[in-house]
Amino acid sequence: MAAAQGGGTAAGGAATGGAAAGGSRAGRAAAGRAAGRATAVVLLCAVVVGCAVWASDEWGDTAQRQVAGQFAERAHAGLRPLKPTSPSALPVPTADDRPGKGSSGEIVVRVSRAKGADWRVTAQYRLLLRESDPLAARLRAGPDTFGGVSGVMPGGYATALAARRNATDRTYPERGTVSQTSARGTVTVTAEHSTTFKDLQPGTQFAYRFGTLVTDAEAKPVPRPPGRWHWRMDVPDGWGFSVSGRPTLQTARTVRYTLPEQPAQMTVIAELVAPRTAQKGERRPVWQVRPGSSQEALLSLLALAAVTVGALSAFLTAPGGSAASPRRTRAAVALTVTALLGAVAALLVHSYSSKWRVLFWLWGAVSYPHNALVPNTLPLESRTQGTLLGTVLFVLPVLAVTVTLRLRAGRLPHRAELCLVAAPAPALVLLAWLMGGGHWTRAVLTCLVTASAAACAVYAALRWRLCGSAARPWAAPLAVAAWTAVAAVVVLQVLPWQFQLSPDDGTLSLTDRDVGVSWPLAFLLPVPWVTALLLLACPLLPPAIRPAWKGRLALGAVLVTALLPWWTSLRRPGRPATSDLFAQLAGQWPGDDFIYGVRTIAPAVQVMWCAAVVVLLAHLYAGGTERGRWGPGVRRDCVTLLLFAASATVIGSPDSWLPYWTTAAALLTAWAGAHLLLPPARAAHATRLHALSGAAHARLLNSLARALLFAEGRHRFLTSSRSTLADTSLAADSWEETWQSLRQPTAADAARETARLKAVALGGSAGRTAWCNGVTAAAVTALLTLPWTAWTLWQADGYSGVPEAVTVAGAPTCVWLAHGFAYGYLYPWLRGATPVAKAGWLWAVMSAVQVLLLVPRLRVPQGPIALSVFLLLAQSTVLALGLALYWEIRLVRRADLLWGHIRNFRRLSSLATPLSAVLVATMAAVATVLATTWANNVTSPVETPSPSPSTTSAPERP
Repeated sequence: MAAAQGGGTAAGGAATGGAAAGGSRAGRAAAGRAAGRATAVVLLCAVVVGCAVWASDEWGDTAQRQVAGQFAERAHAGLRPLKPTSPSALPVPTADDRPGKGSSGEIVVRVSRAKGADWRVTAQYRLLLRESDPLAARLRAGPDTFGGVSGVMPGGYATALAARRNATDRTYPERGTVSQTSARGTVTVTAEHSTTFKDLQPGTQFAYRFGTLVTDAEAKPVPRPPGRWHWRMDVPDGWGFSVSGRPTLQTARTVRYTLPEQPAQMTVIAELVAPRTAQKGERRPVWQVRPGSSQEALLSLLALAAVTVGALSAFLTAPGGSAASPRRTRAAVALTVTALLGAVAALLVHSYSSKWRVLFWLWGAVSYPHNALVPNTLPLESRTQGTLLGTVLFVLPVLAVTVTLRLRAGRLPHRAELCLVAAPAPALVLLAWLMGGGHWTRAVLTCLVTASAAACAVYAALRWRLCGSAARPWAAPLAVAAWTAVAAVVVLQVLPWQFQLSPDDGTLSLTDRDVGVSWPLAFLLPVPWVTALLLLACPLLPPAIRPAWKGRLALGAVLVTALLPWWTSLRRPGRPATSDLFAQLAGQWPGDDFIYGVRTIAPAVQVMWCAAVVVLLAHLYAGGTERGRWGPGVRRDCVTLLLFAASATVIGSPDSWLPYWTTAAALLTAWAGAHLLLPPARAAHATRLHALSGAAHARLLNSLARALLFAEGRHRFLTSSRSTLADTSLAADSWEETWQSLRQPTAADAARETARLKAVALGGSAGRTAWCNGVTAAAVTALLTLPWTAWTLWQADGYSGVPEAVTVAGAPTCVWLAHGFAYGYLYPWLRGATPVAKAGWLWAVMSAVQVLLLVPRLRVPQGPIALSVFLLLAQSTVLALGLALYWEIRLVRRADLLWGHIRNFRRLSSLATPLSAVLVATMAAVATVLATTWANNVTSPVETPSPSPSTTSAPERP
């Protein structure tokens, strides 16, 4: 028996060992399959990126040949660029004028208004020398010799040469001032020279070319002195920059360079764009550099990315989304963590690396002349911006339709739906071919071939299950997305053009065919998002108002027209209107300069924002039309709507809101506040309250009125019986009998019972649908915020189009409307027991978001800050209090009762008259004294900086 037991133990051990070995082999096999799928995904992405890079190189080479053709055409016509003025009147330096080792200095050029149409250009020189430098002793003995030294200083020769208008002008300082604080301290030499220019016209330029060296008496260039040398220029309103090379600082009004010891091709061209004559008695504004920074902008981008990824991940885990599994949830979390780590790494590198400024061009409107394509290649900024625009305008609509249909209907889009949403991409390529003509045939064919190759590779890899069996149904949508990505990214880097040379003045302009083709091309850019909007929103509408295909075509045409930026401030004289549209939407005038920066990407993101909000509202409508029941994922959708509203200003004017840390704080506050308002723990309780019918609501409210009536009766009986008991007109037995009769209808703990009854009776939806409640609350919100909204719309001039006006000028109203809609739609879910308590939580969240988003609008750091915050909080208070009281009236009237049956006004009657008088007087004073400040400092549109270019070469225009 022992032997048998030993044999059984051995057999059991062998079985356990075999199971462990089998499990180990299965684990290794699963790990191998996962590694194989990951490798296939990486290789597939590499194939798509390689196709895009190949087509982009060919596209850029074609654009370069086109610019070279323009140069050749002008050369053949005998149009030569003007030679610079002879510098013979400038000071001729000597070897003694060169500062020695350890020296440094700075030149600051300022442009200011002189008188009328006159302008003054002032150059200030500051030279730091060691005490032992021979030049210091020479300048002490002869300060009038500083003129020669100023030409040797890096940037000094270019400064003097740019201000000359004829050979006799003296544009350099003749004398310097020497100062020294101690015997062995640094010697400081300062000088200043001003030149006044009369009657300057728009288009006047001052070109500062730092690559040119001054020559001595023998016509030999004088080498630059060692040390750190800086050059800076400040311009007022009406002036713009065209910059080549990479400055160390650039804003709309300032550009600053650190000049290297070896001359480099750096150029600053200050151009008078649109002078404005000051009216009599008008105070000129003081222009200041905005306090925002690139580090704060990256922090805001990090917060925006975190909030966006968090909102999207809710669609994988929340009820009503996809059937999320732990594996998919872990994948979403891993993707979020990876994205956040990458953003933090980029922030650290950008903050602490002096040589690698990866996003230096992103925060402003940076210009690049198209003539710089010869002899240079297409810059990295064009490739990056084209990639972003192609992804936002053409690729994301395809992915949005695919993912939304998968989550909502459990299916992938049909072939017809895929063709509709992806059709604008091949149309974009063909229209670009028509604009470019025969010169672009090779580039267009390369683009089509590479896009097709990328799509075929994606389709084959997914159909053959190289990336896993779960990805096989996604083969067609992802192949279409790959084709769209390659084609759109390549075309939007450089829009093709054909030019014609005017025989009269030698100017180049677009051909008539280009002008004709440019119209459908401009209208094509918003079409993908409009198509996605119609595909996703129209099926959710009720049959009575659901448009047929003809109605959808008409509605699509209206939406495309409304989404275009018709009132763009980026205008070039002598060019068609579509050229200015392309400058706003694609960041380039065809055949002319490029504009880089987040401002160029903003219109595309605004179109996406508008489409996403409409689709989200349609989804909320579809889930909120049944009485007593919410659709799946309503909390997730309302939280997303609140986040969309909070990000409106960032989407509308990213260059003005991103460079402030308060923007990141506002986005994170909106995210946290949405979860605070709608706690997940209240889901079951809110569902029960929302399911109460109108009859049940009436019974509960009648019970509440009864309880409040007996409570008020007991209170009044106690008050009135004091005198009757004292004068013995009421017997004690009668008093006790009356008191017990008043207490008998209520429970022992009357206060707690009344509070619970009030929470149920005033916490439900009153038998109405969620959509009806949400629309009603939004309408009341719009009415209560009408003064702010009306004044904002009255002041909403200077915006490029409807999307920008809605997202920037209407941003505070968007926040209020979104919170008001959520108040009605998910009223039983909101934190709080009564309408006033729920509105109090609502006020706290939306006021915090509004105040944080207000910071970039406050331009003057004085009294208007407190005033603006006061007005904003006052408007939020009026909204929250008015909405709460109206909602209480609405709930009471639903039960056919009067408001006075629930709200006791007798306790407030003594305060009604004085409070109303004080309130009226206060509001009258505020409206009379502060309306102008409100308009100018709170609701006026944020100034759009003029393009301030940053390039890598100094080309000349043909």
